[in-house]
Amino acid sequence: MRLEDLIPFEQILEEELRDPEFRAAWERLAPARAVANRLILYRAEHGLTQTALARLLGMSQPAIARLETGEHVPTLPTLLKLSDVLGLEILVTMLPRSNNRDGDFPELRHARVTENVVTAGGASMTIAIR
Repeated sequence: MRLEDLIPFEQILEEELRDPEFRAAWERLAPARAVANRLILYRAEHGLTQTALARLLGMSQPAIARLETGEHVPTLPTLLKLSDVLGLEILVTMLPRSNNRDGDFPELRHARVTENVVTAGGASMTIAIR
């Protein structure tokens, strides 16, 4: 198989989001994906294993592994710990359908990892980590 024969992720995602069950799970796990991607990036940038990062955070390696799967939404205390210990700025913005600013958040422009979700009802959630 050649690279040009592969279907782009965005196209697959667009098709999958038509399924209400998949869409609900995708929306629910947006914060988990943002944290997972940023933790993996942090470890790579600092040459850390999951075990080393766990020691740094005072957590267990399995807890780091769970966070990095993107399948578990972290608690607020966990987000605070990541911010405090790793120096990550974590911004979460949620707007009802009537107040959707179309992602116009200047404070998020320099974020390293961002997840944007617009629910089927039109509400939006943006998670940015820098």
